[in-house]
Amino acid sequence: MEGLVKFRNWLLLAAVVMLLVCIPIAERLTFDQTIESFFAPDNPDIQLLLKSRQDFGGDEFVIVAWQEPGLILTNPENDIPELSETATSHITELSQTLSKLPGVDKGRTRDLERFLKKSPYNKNTRQKMLTLFDGVLVGPDQESTAIVLQLLSAGNSSVSRGETVAAIRETAAAIIPGAAVAGEAVQIQDMFNLVERDGNILYIASLVVLSIMLLVIFKNLRWVLASVGIVIASVTCTRAVLVIAGAQLSMVSSMLNSLVTVISIGTTTHIIVYYRELRSELDQHAATLRTLRELWHPVMWTVITIAVGFAALLVSDIVPVRSFAIMMTLGTLMVLVITLAVLPATFASGKHVPIPGRVRLEDTLDRLLDRMAHMIDRHPVGTTIGCLVLTAVTAPGLFIMQVETDFSKNFRESSPIVQSLKFIETNLGPAGSWDVSFNVPDPITTEFLESTRELTDRMQELSAEGIELDVLSLNDGIDIPPRLGNAAKRLNTFMSKQPELVEGFYNPDRHRMRIVLRSAEQQPTHVKLAQIQRVRDVVASHFDKQYAIDTERAHAALVAGGERSTASGSEPPRQSATASGLFVLMAHIIDSLLTDQIRSFTWASIGTVVCMWIAFRSLRIGLISLVPNVFPIALVTGSLGLLNVPVNIGTAMIASVAMGFTCSVHYIEVFQKSLPEVGVTRALQIAQSGVGKAVVLAHIALVAGFLVLTVSEFIPLVYFGGLLSLSMIGGLISDLVLLPLLLRWTTKDPTRREKNVDN
Repeated sequence: MEGLVKFRNWLLLAAVVMLLVCIPIAERLTFDQTIESFFAPDNPDIQLLLKSRQDFGGDEFVIVAWQEPGLILTNPENDIPELSETATSHITELSQTLSKLPGVDKGRTRDLERFLKKSPYNKNTRQKMLTLFDGVLVGPDQESTAIVLQLLSAGNSSVSRGETVAAIRETAAAIIPGAAVAGEAVQIQDMFNLVERDGNILYIASLVVLSIMLLVIFKNLRWVLASVGIVIASVTCTRAVLVIAGAQLSMVSSMLNSLVTVISIGTTTHIIVYYRELRSELDQHAATLRTLRELWHPVMWTVITIAVGFAALLVSDIVPVRSFAIMMTLGTLMVLVITLAVLPATFASGKHVPIPGRVRLEDTLDRLLDRMAHMIDRHPVGTTIGCLVLTAVTAPGLFIMQVETDFSKNFRESSPIVQSLKFIETNLGPAGSWDVSFNVPDPITTEFLESTRELTDRMQELSAEGIELDVLSLNDGIDIPPRLGNAAKRLNTFMSKQPELVEGFYNPDRHRMRIVLRSAEQQPTHVKLAQIQRVRDVVASHFDKQYAIDTERAHAALVAGGERSTASGSEPPRQSATASGLFVLMAHIIDSLLTDQIRSFTWASIGTVVCMWIAFRSLRIGLISLVPNVFPIALVTGSLGLLNVPVNIGTAMIASVAMGFTCSVHYIEVFQKSLPEVGVTRALQIAQSGVGKAVVLAHIALVAGFLVLTVSEFIPLVYFGGLLSLSMIGGLISDLVLLPLLLRWTTKDPTRREKNVDN
């Protein structure tokens, strides 16, 4: 510690130089805005998605929908339904303009005018076509219509996905004011845009709020500038290291700046308060040396415990959560390094270092903490029962938490994407798109097409089970009148007349076909998950049945034809088909969160016990320190379950992130030092009065910082900030009530032993 004080100015200079070197490097940190970044490359769902994109040219669709009164008119002369002139003009202009936008696959734009124009002009055909596109390109009321755009893959586009989506919205609004723009690709892009924007804004906002708060508490710019300098240096150096390591920010790790800010301010606040108390008795050099000597141990282990909580997120199955764990672990440890480099000079450099100010309410706070210590000492049983009752009431909620898989719930109700989804799913049909893809024989046979018709019918029948699902199959197209010849011949005819429509369902070169499914995005959690699983069960059952039939036919052919039929009668290949798509991927992302929370919380708990065991060389202390960390998390997450608040990306990380944010290390450190001389009761009072004030002020800093996140437009950030603030308040109660109780119940009083010996 003497070295830190002696070379304090050199350390400060080194920190400044390191900051200046890191600034240009940190600016190169990029943001990965791909859905693939959520999964490991070998993830089965990612593999299915990539194969589907190779077979059918992609699945990133954008729906542009609007209200078109008088959309469909019936020709009085021949009773044939057709588009009105106004509708034809709107659809044609918008379709052609949107198709020319960079990033849009212009050859795969789907609109009602184009398909009707290429179909035979007769009543039955037109009615069948309108039925085919019902809920997709035309609404049930026949006064709503849509254009479906397919986006080029990111590698083949000359512009970013964000630029393409923005151009689509701007163009649609210019031609059809109020047009709704939605689709999984739009949701994903909006999510990334909000997270990136809010991450930067909230970083600055939290820094401003915390700076104002520190100025109010300590009443001098010296302490504010030192704290802000530690924040900026910690954030910048962490980002620079990530750039050097080749890492990218993700949706989750965009909170890096704000969280490092809060951790830095919380740490420095506690140290400055401790230094302030010593300055009433000592000069600046002596107070600095004593502060460093007495606080290096608890500060170091507090930071390490926080880092361990973040590191516990490495068990997550979601790649961005794992990258967030690495980044925050690095950022937290960086706070410790920068703090040790900056604070010694802040405390001791200069002829007259001002003493940090005090808030008027601190005297009241001192009296309140003293009364609390006496209450715990006089009524330990009643206080313990109160804590147990709170735990017993909220604990059952931990086992009934639900996962939020409605991706639209990540946005505020007033956001453009949510309003667009509501319009489309109210006036047209489901906006979520996924598919079932499978191999086809070469050449394709009528028998096989009849088999796919059976599968299509079976999935359409799921509506009788209460599963809302739109099913679009190539069979629907080849059934459009006039039906001339068998299914295989009608397919060839349909391919020649409607090639753009067919290529979305069938790739003859790769011998692949798919059935497109449409589901409502705005569905309850359990409905969406049950729907996906039910479809997969139906698909597996169908192809198992088909395999048994094909095997039996092959065996019969082998028996009937002898050696000449050996080739044709060999065992057929087993078909592998399953549901895939962005709809499924996004559901699985959220679905894994509850499991992640339980696993990361378990590892964070184990890590906390081990850290405290090593820090105090006592397993008893390690187990005791776990309780104040677990108690507020159990209260908050258990309450979520009881209140039926679904778990999203933000809430799923609270358990592990909140571990270590309590100040139990500082409290236990003071208690342990005082215990041999004054006994349990007095040691608790000393810890309560000596550490309690710093604990309260540090927690106020933490809460203020996390509450800034609640103004975000991205709901997981709102939940994360709000619920973590509640966890901090619960942690404050744990530190000042529950921890003293545990220490009182489990610690032997050495002074009583001495009194007994004297007697």
